[in-house]
Amino acid sequence: MMKFHNENGDYVGTAEWQAPGQVALDMDDDGERDWFARYFSAEDSFMAGPVESAEMAMHRRDDSPRSFEHAAFRLAAYKYKVRREDRAAAHR
Repeated sequence: MMKFHNENGDYVGTAEWQAPGQVALDMDDDGERDWFARYFSAEDSFMAGPVESAEMAMHRRDDSPRSFEHAAFRLAAYKYKVRREDRAAAHR
């Protein structure tokens, strides 16, 4: 599993990818939690394939660990600071 801590000047909480379509949010503020839930369940679209025959592709931000990780780091565009939890340190 993959877990990120999120801040926007203050500590907001965590977002953890658990399975396709499942992101656990540990946040005290209901508004923040709702915003993050909508954010991670949204779809991204992009061009895929060779340039001469590129096609439009889409995926949800919570579909896979890779999609989740990319979406988490794109939170910087919304002025969030994101830090990935180090699992080894969390289990010490």
